[in-house]
Amino acid sequence: MKTLMPVTGAILLVAQGTTPAQETESEDLLEVLVVTAQKREQSELDVPITITAYGGSFLDQTGIEEFDQLSSYVPGLVVQEQSVNNPGFVIRGITSDSGSAQIAPRVSIYQDGIDISRSRGSIVELHDLARVEVLKGPQATLFGSGAAIGAISLVSARPTDELEAEFGLGAGNVGETKFRGYVSGPLSETVTGRFSWIYKERDGFIRNLNGGPDLNGTDTLALRGFLNFAPSDRLNIDLIVNYQEDSPPGTSFKSGTIAPAGGSTDPTTFADLGPFASQSNDFLGGPLGIDRDVWSVTLEVNYQINDAWDLTSLTNRREFDSLEVFDADGTPAYWLEFAEDARSEQYSQEFRFNYDNGGPFTAFAGISFFHEDGSQTVPFSTDEGVFAVCSGLAPGIPCVNPDGSTNSIFPVPVIYNDTFANFGENDTWSVYADGTWAVSDRLNLTAGIRFIDDTRVSGFSATGTPAALTGGLAPLLPFGDTGGVRVNSDELDFDAFTPRLLVDYALNDNTLLFASIARGRRTDVVDVVGFGGAANPTPIVTVLPEETVNSFDLGIKGRTGGGIVYGASVFYQEYEDFQTSIIDPSSGDTTPVNAGSATNYGFEGELSGEVGDFSYFANLAYLNAEFDDRDSNGNPQIFAGNRFRLQPEWSASAGTTYTYELEQAGRLQATLLWTYRSDVFFEDANQPVAGLDIAQKDVPLYNLRLNYASADQRWGITAYVDNVFDQSYVIDAGNTGGVFGTPTFIAGPPRFYGAEFTYRLF
Repeated sequence: MKTLMPVTGAILLVAQGTTPAQETESEDLLEVLVVTAQKREQSELDVPITITAYGGSFLDQTGIEEFDQLSSYVPGLVVQEQSVNNPGFVIRGITSDSGSAQIAPRVSIYQDGIDISRSRGSIVELHDLARVEVLKGPQATLFGSGAAIGAISLVSARPTDELEAEFGLGAGNVGETKFRGYVSGPLSETVTGRFSWIYKERDGFIRNLNGGPDLNGTDTLALRGFLNFAPSDRLNIDLIVNYQEDSPPGTSFKSGTIAPAGGSTDPTTFADLGPFASQSNDFLGGPLGIDRDVWSVTLEVNYQINDAWDLTSLTNRREFDSLEVFDADGTPAYWLEFAEDARSEQYSQEFRFNYDNGGPFTAFAGISFFHEDGSQTVPFSTDEGVFAVCSGLAPGIPCVNPDGSTNSIFPVPVIYNDTFANFGENDTWSVYADGTWAVSDRLNLTAGIRFIDDTRVSGFSATGTPAALTGGLAPLLPFGDTGGVRVNSDELDFDAFTPRLLVDYALNDNTLLFASIARGRRTDVVDVVGFGGAANPTPIVTVLPEETVNSFDLGIKGRTGGGIVYGASVFYQEYEDFQTSIIDPSSGDTTPVNAGSATNYGFEGELSGEVGDFSYFANLAYLNAEFDDRDSNGNPQIFAGNRFRLQPEWSASAGTTYTYELEQAGRLQATLLWTYRSDVFFEDANQPVAGLDIAQKDVPLYNLRLNYASADQRWGITAYVDNVFDQSYVIDAGNTGGVFGTPTFIAGPPRFYGAEFTYRLF
């Protein structure tokens, strides 16, 4: 099973330099943002939710362009970008990373109000944003049924009334190049527009002896067009088009048991992945690497009906197509060669009414529809003779010789190809309402509820190619056999209510206490496999009941007289019918299972402020997240007492920025940032495989970022070093290879350094 990013424990020595188009005051990094988490504009300090929000200036100045970088700054959030095709989002210990079209996500990722949560299409560049809001705990009323444990909301920078243009050119080691920028301004009296882009490329940092490009590189182009039409004071129309394409080289799934010729099993050193690094496999779809395209069109219409009522309409069409070819055994052997071709088409429509007449009661209510048609196709290719040796079916014969050559039980290659695929067609209707009543000037009560109706049809197909090793009687791996014919489940319907209740009390003008109870839900899994061959393709349907979580938060947030901004919360969460996945040891296929009940509790806190020429911030999170020993019926559980995967017990970050004014010559800035994450497991089993720990110890990382901005703020130069001490660590372990006795490991990035020149034209 390919998983997500574990260890972003890092001290980033970052110099937070302002780019020319940004304000020059260091307070911008520490500003209290206006957020829209509750569907209306509020100061972050007035929102009675555990939320972390960062503005676009903070993202730019700290060099945050990807989700995994963002997660280093957000207590309780882990984002593992194993690749752009295979991310994992973890909030408060719960992971959302399944690529199956039959399984719903747990964490909602929203881009300008649109759900982009499906795993293989959720990674987008964090460029040209107004802000990012990360909400912890169930948020179904605010962000839909997918927000079972939290939500991440991306808000794009809007077109400006005045002409602005800025570009940046960057270069660095390991072949890095970058070009980014935006142009924004009026197109007519009623229309403004904004176009932004980012292109970045970096060579891989793991050399592959088998040829082809080095592994773990970057090649991304992201574009956004944003048109705003405001024909009157009451009507506002936004049209947003996003496009992103990624074509990086392959991911370094390196075997932990079989070393490359002349090398070691250390995952941070060179690998020998083959045989399709320098040559293409037509059956798999290409050589090692990723080919991914994502596009989205969003139309938002806001109409002020009268002084009390507003109507918002959100319409979206989105597609992604992502092919990843990967070597699951991590050796030069023609053994476990796989690809994943994930595709999805979605359409959504939402209508929402907001009410605020200036009195003690404010509310919103709406209806939404979401349609998704997705698939995950997995081709598998091997040489059966090599497969037999490397899988241990021919004792005494090594899989790979010291010189890197491989062994086979057959005198000539016997190539085997097979394919299985899962499909999901999902329709979700939601009706929701949420209201806040100001009982007094200091006390507010908030209640919300969402009714969800899910209609799901799951499908499956497998070619079921007979293998020579089975005497031509069965496939080599028991993925299933429908002769390539798709079989489907019946149309199944599920519904639920997900409420929330909050109370907040202002101790004074600068201190807010809040408490909340919320229920989250991950819809039922309709898992389909099939057998019987083309003559009698028969679906076997397993329905896992919905996963539910009851969450309790108690928090405080505010600002001291000395200008320190702070927030802290404690939480307790109870799960029933916890849905997780295991790798079937007979096939290597990832299978959803009901792991029973689980409990987690913890603490999250953050603060920021400034002293003289120094500004600073700090975050801390503690999490105790384990599977219960027994389920609600008293039965022993398969992962009893185990920690949740990919979630550290402790995570923290702290940073300080020093600003030095050069009078008429400009300004220098430097920021020291420390982040830390304790050890993590990569699998819920919490067990070694082939004697190797499928885990990562705590890892501190150090980055440096220095900036000079000219006196007129028209141009600037930023230099950076990431992972200053070249710390070695892994971001994933185990995977499909672990089922066959050769767990694979993916290295984290080494030391990167470079510089970027930024210039503002207008």
